[in-house]
Amino acid sequence: MSNAQNDTDIISLFILLWKRRRLVICNCTIAFVLSVIVAFSIPKEYTSDVIVAPELSVGESGLSGGLSSLAQMAGVDLGGLSGNEALYPELYPEIVSSTPFLIDMLKMEVESKDGEIKADLYDYLTTHQKGAWWGIPFKFLKRLLKSKGDADDGISIYEASSVQLTRDQILLLESFSSMLNVQLDKTTSLITVSATMQDPLIAATVAQAVADKLQAYVDKYHTVKERENVAYLENLYEESKIKYKKIQEEYTSYADSHQNAFLASVKAKQTDLENEMQLSYSICTQVAQQLEAANAKLQEKKPVIVVIQPAMTPIKASSPKKVMLVFIYVFFTLFFTAAWIIVKNRLVHYPNKLSDRLENQ
Repeated sequence: MSNAQNDTDIISLFILLWKRRRLVICNCTIAFVLSVIVAFSIPKEYTSDVIVAPELSVGESGLSGGLSSLAQMAGVDLGGLSGNEALYPELYPEIVSSTPFLIDMLKMEVESKDGEIKADLYDYLTTHQKGAWWGIPFKFLKRLLKSKGDADDGISIYEASSVQLTRDQILLLESFSSMLNVQLDKTTSLITVSATMQDPLIAATVAQAVADKLQAYVDKYHTVKERENVAYLENLYEESKIKYKKIQEEYTSYADSHQNAFLASVKAKQTDLENEMQLSYSICTQVAQQLEAANAKLQEKKPVIVVIQPAMTPIKASSPKKVMLVFIYVFFTLFFTAAWIIVKNRLVHYPNKLSDRLENQ
């Protein structure tokens, strides 16, 4: 009995919607037209991916220094993380979204696919970005209501520190950060670096630049101690080499000018200069060996990031998804229109049914 009643209710709902089909079709048509206008008003965006594989087996001594430096740059507190926990690839998204990394990226030169735009990334994001038509009034009001406190103080984004950035510069960095994405696949240990831009060639250029700069950042901060040691030994080697050449010139000059001398004092002086020259040469040789060993250690400690899939210029736009957008608009319009018809019908007939029940009682 209940199943038959439910079937009757469903059939009655379909009959009700069929009677009001003109309203349903009209609303869905309006939704379709509006969704098409919205879909074609949103600028196209293209996404390019770079897939890299980081080196997971690293030494404990090199990891501790590099990991702490990476954490400090990204503003992450690692606590008691030890060298055995080789989890530093999980910091890559924090590095890419950090202010120093983003500002450094804005300096790169980009060129659009059609060749009409040739500028640095900062200029491209500030002057060459397209927007939907409904955003024009908001931009006009923003400029009109812009207070003096929010005005640009003339400090370049490349020269300003994190505490000196203006509100517009901070919003630009946040917008640029949302265009970049770094995902770590824990099952395969592969890292996907993505960049979404309004031009396909710029998207591929930025994605590859992010991957390259990320590798440079990781390499720099992972081997900070080794680089300092190499720099120190290079300075020490240059100083010892200059000192050796100076003593060598002094010895050869003294020996040439006293070839026929037989005095004991002359021979003693020459012997002292020769011994000092040999000692200086020995120190210079030892420093050179230490420098060579330090360079070898630096190469050994460098993390290896292998590019599995380089950036490619996308052919199809990643957004907006026009078909999906139209489907969502029409579907929700159909759903809410049907719900409104059913609820309105229930509200209209409910008083009549209530009065019939009271009369029967």
